Amino acid sequence: MFTFVEYDSNINYRELDCTPGLFHEALKYVLRGESRFHVHNEGAADFDMCYDDNDRYTKADPACPDSDFYKSELFFPPYYFYDETDLEKINMYILDGFHEVFFEEANEYSLVLADLILKHTNLQVTFRDRKVTLFPWLKDKVVLCFIPEKEKSIYVQKSFYPVYNTPDRFCSLGLFHSMFILQWITDLPKKDLKYVELTIRKTEGIGSVLNTYLKAQEAFEKMGIKIYIAPGSTRYTDKLLTTYFKIDEKPEDADETNTAFVKCFNCFTLNNFTQRNTRCISLDVIKPALLNDMKEYADLLLGNKKTLGVLLRGTDFIIANFENSFHPGDIDRCISLIAERMEKYNYDRIFVATEDDYYLSKMLKAFPHKIITVSQERHKVEDFKNLKYISDLEKETHSEEAYQASVEDTTVNYIYAMYMLSRCESFLANCICNGVWIAEAFNEGKFIHKDIVSMMDDTQS
Repeated sequence: MFTFVEYDSNINYRELDCTPGLFHEALKYVLRGESRFHVHNEGAADFDMCYDDNDRYTKADPACPDSDFYKSELFFPPYYFYDETDLEKINMYILDGFHEVFFEEANEYSLVLADLILKHTNLQVTFRDRKVTLFPWLKDKVVLCFIPEKEKSIYVQKSFYPVYNTPDRFCSLGLFHSMFILQWITDLPKKDLKYVELTIRKTEGIGSVLNTYLKAQEAFEKMGIKIYIAPGSTRYTDKLLTTYFKIDEKPEDADETNTAFVKCFNCFTLNNFTQRNTRCISLDVIKPALLNDMKEYADLLLGNKKTLGVLLRGTDFIIANFENSFHPGDIDRCISLIAERMEKYNYDRIFVATEDDYYLSKMLKAFPHKIITVSQERHKVEDFKNLKYISDLEKETHSEEAYQASVEDTTVNYIYAMYMLSRCESFLANCICNGVWIAEAFNEGKFIHKDIVSMMDDTQS
């Protein structure tokens, strides 16, 4: 991304003219290793333009989460090439329902977006940064103001913004990527696109795999494009996925002439284009045989007992160092809140879903003769001394054949646990995670009470 600074006459940088094609011209030289340019501005002040790699720029921002989940993989692609005239491959619908787009900073992407919005919508474009007046094709068309003027405004801030399903707040990179993502995915013309092949990294759990697939499916349906998971890309075999879940297999006619290939998981999932979609795991995605078995099991185990469902995410989720409501709340704090709920609402028992052995032992000690759970392999944080993910631990502790059997067993038990949670009267979780979204989806809004506990937030009900 290019940003703008004062003209430095002490160094002889390449000189470019301030025209609407400025950024595309400069990017040609960025590919040759240049990163700063003099910009000659006819009738206005000259200035310098500095290039910084999008991913490096993002991860250096103090607002970027200090988590390996975010920083171990490419977050924003470089966008050396893009075409603001190819409207078929720009997601203009992100702007629907708004009256204004407010930009804190004038930079390459805010200027490109401003020009695009002014040409193809009736939205007002407002800038806080007076540097926008350096660009003659925009200076008389935008409004200069310190705060948004319209009631329904998209706020585009200078610093990184990490919430991806928020429709009215972005950073410049976030809004640009969400609107131009199809151009990043493929060079194919929109008319030739029939499929998108999505590679999902092997560290992702089944909840993430299914939620990503379903959200992406909804996103691309709007464009008349079908999506499928790249064969062999997840840690789950294709047979496992299609045996238990309603997932489309790779179409026989999918090839390089009609298919876009998504290889970078974070670039594709951590943006508004994907996450704004509401489709998630519902009971409809479970194959009938598994669903019927789960119903029979829940009827037998829960009966008519008044049950509180508790989801405690631990182990590698703690190590991932997520922030805010995604960081697991303190277990003692959770137990204290559970005890309050037990007394206040007179629950007969507690169903506990957790992969963390320490959390389960604490719950058994705190609530003797009250705990029920499904059988599953559990771990301790200490098991991850030189590892990052449960998938790594599974690989290290099992032979290949035993590993596949373990993955299938863990997957089925996880879905059982989420279904059992959904059948409880009320629900409590120690943080936001895929399990929360799955349990809520399975429950279809029937929980009488719901609490999310985290390190940063007090109880949310």
